Amino acid sequence: MRSSLQLQFLKDRYVALPYLTTLVTGLIIVLYLSSLLFDSSLPLSFALNPTAILHGGIYRLVTYPLVHQNFMHMFFNIAALLPVLSSFEEETGTIGTAGCLLLFSVVPGLAYTITALIFSSNLITLGASGWVFTLMAYFSLIDYAVRSSIYVTPSVQIPTWSTPVITLVVIALLLPGSSFLGHVYGLLAGYGYGLGYLNFGKIPQQAILKSEALLLRYNLTKAIPRFISDDSASKHRVVIDTTVDAGVPSGSTSPVLSPTGDAGLGGPSRAFSGQGRPLGS
Repeated sequence: MRSSLQLQFLKDRYVALPYLTTLVTGLIIVLYLSSLLFDSSLPLSFALNPTAILHGGIYRLVTYPLVHQNFMHMFFNIAALLPVLSSFEEETGTIGTAGCLLLFSVVPGLAYTITALIFSSNLITLGASGWVFTLMAYFSLIDYAVRSSIYVTPSVQIPTWSTPVITLVVIALLLPGSSFLGHVYGLLAGYGYGLGYLNFGKIPQQAILKSEALLLRYNLTKAIPRFISDDSASKHRVVIDTTVDAGVPSGSTSPVLSPTGDAGLGGPSRAFSGQGRPLGS
């Protein structure tokens, strides 16, 4: 029975993927194969290069998560990205997730670029692990709302939201050539999004509904495999309210989860574990 449940979980997370998750994964693979077969400089052309951005390469703020340095870099990034991105899409909707991925690329990318230029560094970074860390941070806040701490030993416990930070440190130690700064900004973007600080960059729900109505009018939603509508996603969406008025006792640091159809933290709680790959190596 347990093995069948595990197989079903693997099927849901790695086979029956939502549309945008499948599209993004396919695009990553196509770009990698294109770099092998046609143009080996393609990854560098799309990578996050602070100096190039100043000279008209603004598109790099969007493209750098899609390109990878080598097969192993791509493989492990995809393996880490699929479960968290598919969960996010199921709880945010396909169109909403598309907007969020742009946000999760541009905000850390800009922060990385500004920091690099301030310190006269031109370190190039690329890879989807920035998205992985962003989504890890986001889901850790949801877990924190349900279980504020976890035990690492029988006598030592840590805040649930800190698990992605530990993953960050472990990867930095095991892979010293990884883009530590890129991962840090990815984490900060996830925490910022979960706490509502990046709401300004989200696609307005009214625009999402109008777009879905247009697709529905031409019967395109059925033509798009595993398209997740906003209405379907809202059934799983929750919001974390950290205010005392929302029911958190005075002095308590544990937020409250409540179902909502509005924009906010999305998704049922889940124990999240796993590690990403370097944003650049």
